[in-house]
Amino acid sequence: MKMTKIIFLIFLITSQIIYSQDLIKNILKTVDQVNQELLNITAPSDEEENKIGEQLDKEIMKDKKTVNDYKFQIKIIFDKIKKQTDRKKINYRYSIIKDKDFNAYTIAGGKVYLLTGLIDELEKEEELAFVIAHEIAHNELKHCIKKVQYAAKASEINPLLGNLVQIAYSIYHLPFSKEEELEADKRAVELMKKAGYDKEGAISFFKKLQQKEKQYRKENKTEENDFISTHPNTEERIKKIEKM
Repeated sequence: MKMTKIIFLIFLITSQIIYSQDLIKNILKTVDQVNQELLNITAPSDEEENKIGEQLDKEIMKDKKTVNDYKFQIKIIFDKIKKQTDRKKINYRYSIIKDKDFNAYTIAGGKVYLLTGLIDELEKEEELAFVIAHEIAHNELKHCIKKVQYAAKASEINPLLGNLVQIAYSIYHLPFSKEEELEADKRAVELMKKAGYDKEGAISFFKKLQQKEKQYRKENKTEENDFISTHPNTEERIKKIEKM
């Protein structure tokens, strides 16, 4: 009899814990939905986002060295991906930065930065197509501008262009969330397929990334690297792309 009461008590406690966890998850989901709606309501127009991007790009490029073309026909690849985008008013463009780091990144307003250290390691056009598509995807999904919006909201500043540019400059190198990266992977594969590229380029890119991760860990060189220190587990990303 005592054992039965104990089992029943454990059942009640467990049920309450599960219920509480579900309740918390639902509350957090609702709060996130409200935040997303507020972001949508207060979002800059595409034209305003382009202006933020143009000013931010000037700040970023002050201490950067660029090259006009590099290894692949990058303009052709970029234009093929760009044609598949939904946000037609965004000023998608790119710069090739002379830097030995294995990296690429993007900012609000559509500017993509491709580092020569990453391009050097690529062997196929499809691999570079995925990298470009992935960075463009962050803007297609509004990850970049939402990052600026969140930072502006947290800072409680007047959302004037100059203020937003300064905030954007202070946070442009910060990582996206795991969920945002996986979303960008999915959208990137869609973009590259529409542009005529095989998704195998994405898989072979991530296999190269795995090798680079090992090297960077040995060198303790992971800080502020968009593709190595901040992204989700590479093996997980490969498996998800294989299923697409």
